[in-house]
Amino acid sequence: MNRTVNGIVIREKPLGEKGKLLYVLTQYEGVIAVKATGAKNISASYLKSAQLFAYSELNIYDKNKHFTLTEAKLIESFYDLRKDVSDFALASYICELALLTAVPSDDGILRLVLNCLYALSKNLSGRDTIKAVFEYRLCLCLGLEPDFSGCTICGEKGNLFDFEESALFCAECAPDAERCISLDEKAVEALNYLNTCPPGKILSFSIKGEPEAAFCRFCEDYLINAADLKPATLDYYKQTIKDD
Repeated sequence: MNRTVNGIVIREKPLGEKGKLLYVLTQYEGVIAVKATGAKNISASYLKSAQLFAYSELNIYDKNKHFTLTEAKLIESFYDLRKDVSDFALASYICELALLTAVPSDDGILRLVLNCLYALSKNLSGRDTIKAVFEYRLCLCLGLEPDFSGCTICGEKGNLFDFEESALFCAECAPDAERCISLDEKAVEALNYLNTCPPGKILSFSIKGEPEAAFCRFCEDYLINAADLKPATLDYYKQTIKDD
């Protein structure tokens, strides 16, 4: 059966001498593995679509859930991500997280990946902020949404987050302040904003200086603790920015 899907290549592997096995994050089917025979040939009609980060309309032949690419129409190549090693590393980290978490019948992660890769390729925000926003919104896609509207006990403003209870507390109500991470008020505001903003507005907030640093640290720690995820590409990304 021939059919069409929209998707982005989030991983590729060699397939024979001239082919590739593409792992494609799709809108409604999660990640599918697609054979692209002859994809390494410069004359291949779908050459540009059979590349890492390429977002395309793919025509595939489906034989008992074994997929083969027949044609493709490139929508966005995100080629600029290949021009900077740190951008490439962060994009690879984003794609690996998507590979680990995407499920069928939910296009939230695909939209998140596309929005963040676009922002990264167009330099719409700092790398660390884009990384943090992706990490936190991915947790929301997975159903891991903490409440940042106020202290979980008294409702007043809080700035102490307890990973063990996945809750925000004020200094008076915190069960164990020593095990909590302290967040600046601006960082709490940014996290509360991300809990409710639409997908197209995930970077429509401003945070600078130490509040931004605290926000970024929290988002990575929350992903690792709440979702129990730490891809190998995270270390690769950190090494590239260390070398900058």
